[in-house]
Amino acid sequence: MNQSLTSLQRHHRQADRVMRGVLWAMFLYALILGFWFDNAGQALVIGGLTCVTLTVLGQLIPGQRLLRSLMGAAFMVMAALQINLAHGVVEFHFGIFVLLAVLLFYRDWLPILTAAGTAAVHHLVFFALQTRGFDLVVIQQGGWGTIFLHAFYVVLETAILVYLAQQSHKAAAEGEGLMTATDRLVSDDKINLTYRIPQRGPIAQRFNEFLDELGELTGAVVRDSRQLEQSADHLAATTDQLRSGANRQLDETAQMLAAMDEMVAAIESVADHASEAARAAQGINEKSDAGDRLLRVSQQAIDALAERLNDANQTVQALAEQSEQVSKVLEVIGSIAGQTNLLALNAAIEAARAGEAGRGFAVVADEVRNLAQRTADSTREIHDILERLQHGSQAAAQVMRSSREAALDCVTDSRRAGELLVAMGDEIEAISRMNTLIASSTQEQSAVSTQIAQNLQSIREVAERNADDARRLDQESEQLQALTDRLERLSSRFHV
Repeated sequence: MNQSLTSLQRHHRQADRVMRGVLWAMFLYALILGFWFDNAGQALVIGGLTCVTLTVLGQLIPGQRLLRSLMGAAFMVMAALQINLAHGVVEFHFGIFVLLAVLLFYRDWLPILTAAGTAAVHHLVFFALQTRGFDLVVIQQGGWGTIFLHAFYVVLETAILVYLAQQSHKAAAEGEGLMTATDRLVSDDKINLTYRIPQRGPIAQRFNEFLDELGELTGAVVRDSRQLEQSADHLAATTDQLRSGANRQLDETAQMLAAMDEMVAAIESVADHASEAARAAQGINEKSDAGDRLLRVSQQAIDALAERLNDANQTVQALAEQSEQVSKVLEVIGSIAGQTNLLALNAAIEAARAGEAGRGFAVVADEVRNLAQRTADSTREIHDILERLQHGSQAAAQVMRSSREAALDCVTDSRRAGELLVAMGDEIEAISRMNTLIASSTQEQSAVSTQIAQNLQSIREVAERNADDARRLDQESEQLQALTDRLERLSSRFHV
């Protein structure tokens, strides 16, 4: 037997106890009437047996419909006993209507109908017996019209009470259905929203509609909780990635900031070096100008030297020509000396032939021959010297020509060197300007890099805040994950 029937039986058993109390109260009232009207035995026997019988049945069949029906009949027996004890006083008939109303507490139409039938049988049978002279009293005055009038009111009240009992039973059934539904809703720590109240009624219908709406709402909550769990998992993963990304961003920003500091230092160093290079290039340019001037002076000196070498070459060539002429003269002198030597030899021969007379002449001829010989020797020596002088002059002339050519080449190279120095000066000037521009640009770049470093510092602060926010978001996502887990556990208790 389910919990709803047990609840209804509890109500019926409670009603049975109430009705037994009313029954025993009527028994006491009947005893009072019995003693009052000197008929206590009838009250004791009939009332006592009725109360004892219903009390025993209440222990044997508690909460049963048979007991309720017998309780309705017992009420009418006690009412008939009181009417009979009071000798049919019409006011005691009111007890029938009161007891019929009391039976409404059962929320069952059958006890009311049983009681009404018992009252009808009592009135018809006992009034018939009364009219035949039996010691039974239903009414003191009146006839069958009064009996049927009483019966009419009993039927009218019974009809009303039966209708009220049915409505009360429906309400009770709906209430019990609600209790059953509430019991079914929560079972084994689970909430079952699929159960519906089988009874038909406005309350049951509204409650079923409420369960439908609650089921839809709970189903949506369950689905949303699952979606929320998935979103929480995705948020946790995303938050973890965000936290990792924020940490990487913070590390990379710190590295970039350190790199920017190093780059700023390097740019400043480059700017200093560029400035020094510009100054050095300016100095080199000045020295190049000075070298160009010196080269021009050297070029002029080399030009003058080339001219002098040319003059010396011409002089040496003239000297060589004169040496050749002297050599020719020496050849003539040598020839004359040879002829003189022959003449002296001939004179000596002739003096020898002359004898003593030609001895002086022979001595002179011998001196002349010696002189001619020395002249020939000197001529040969001079000729040798002239040959050497000619060879030296030729060599000197060749050297002079080579020197002149070298001087001319040196002049050409000097001009080229001058041109190169001029070009180099221009290039150095351009390099100097470029170094100046580089120094200026690097200074501007240093300022920009400093600004970038400051911006990176701001970005680092933002990255630190992002990292803190990511950590807080990670904590909140963990809390959200715990809440979604709890919501999932709670939603898993619902069966929709």
